[in-house]
Order: sequence, then C-alpha cells, then structure tokens
Amino acid sequence: MPSSTFLNLPAQKQEKLLEAATREFSRRPYTEASINQIIKDAGIPRGSFYMYFTDKEDLFRYLLGGYVDQMVMVLEEALLREHGDIFAALLRMYDYTCAKREERGLGGMGAMTAILSCNSGIHKNTILAMVDTAQVLRRLKEQVNPDVLDLRRDGDLGDMLGILLTVAAPLLYAGIQAGGAPDARERLKNMLEILRRGMTLDKGPAPDERN
Repeated sequence: MPSSTFLNLPAQKQEKLLEAATREFSRRPYTEASINQIIKDAGIPRGSFYMYFTDKEDLFRYLLGGYVDQMVMVLEEALLREHGDIFAALLRMYDYTCAKREERGLGGMGAMTAILSCNSGIHKNTILAMVDTAQVLRRLKEQVNPDVLDLRRDGDLGDMLGILLTVAAPLLYAGIQAGGAPDARERLKNMLEILRRGMTLDKGPAPDERN
C-alpha cells in the first residue's frame, strides 16, 4: 500500500505518477518494467518515489488494485440496473468491459487491458491475490436480489456468488483483451444460463441428505 505521504499528495500529482506507471507496465512485462523510467516520466526524484511506495511491486499492486475495485463498482452498477439479477448483471458487465476496452487513459478499461496483455498470467495470480474476496462478497450481497436465487442455507448466497464469479472471471478477462475472444460472450451467456437453471434433471436431495 502507498504511504500516507502519497495519499496526502494533491490528486493531480498522484495521477501523474500512476499514469507513468500505467504506461510502463503497459509496454513492458512487470519483471522488465523500470522504476527509473516511471520516475522520469512522472518527473519526480527517485527519493520521492520511495517515500510513496516500498518498491515496484508495491506500486504495481496498488495500481492494479484500483482497477479491480473499479470492476467491482461496475458490477455493483450492473446489479442496480438489472434489479439485483446477478446473471443478467454479469452479462451486462461483460458488454461494458468490451465497449470500454479502447479507453487508454488512467482508469480506463483499455489501460487495464494493455497491462494484462503485457503481463500474461497475472489475471490468474496477482490480481486474484489482491482481491479481498470477503469484502467483495459483502458489497455484492447488498445489491443482489435474493428472490432470483434458490437459497436454502445461511451461507448459500456467498457460495453462489463465489461460484458465479469463478466461472465468469476468465471470460470477462477474455472480453477485455484487445480484440476479445469471439465466442467469449456466447460462452459466458450459456454458462450463466446453465447455472441459473441448474445442472440436474431430477432435483433430488443434496449428497449429505441422502443417508
């Protein structure tokens, strides 16, 4: 996390450094990205950088963490527009990310796309490691309409959201890549429809209820 010194900077100075970091992480993999280039583009002394962030990883995690939070906000807005229907909201979120993937400025979906494209594999580990799953679920639970879900136990809503996000995340990632995967939306739509209707023909008792 950035220091209080960074957080107390005027917004314009914060954005200048984050924009420089976005450019650098968009054109080079994280392992090759240069702190020297970032501070040069940001126009700050090297010593100032280390007053703001511990190291390159600290900056990288903070930058991507902002994009993760933005994605959660997009999903919250989609839930509001779809009256709490999580299935429809995830599809709306996919459409939004695809429509915005050309926006390259700081905070734009295109900037996140460029970083992800330049750093293959980080969607599977670094980003997921930054997500406070419990906090995300708490935020989403407030927006989800429980009437569209078959909730039978206290923990069902959290488990259902976890399953849906696990299924949707790889396809959402495919959607925000430059060009996107042509069949990603149809695959996401089909998977969401399967999960909405259930996978068994005979809705018998759960495995732990059969004995």
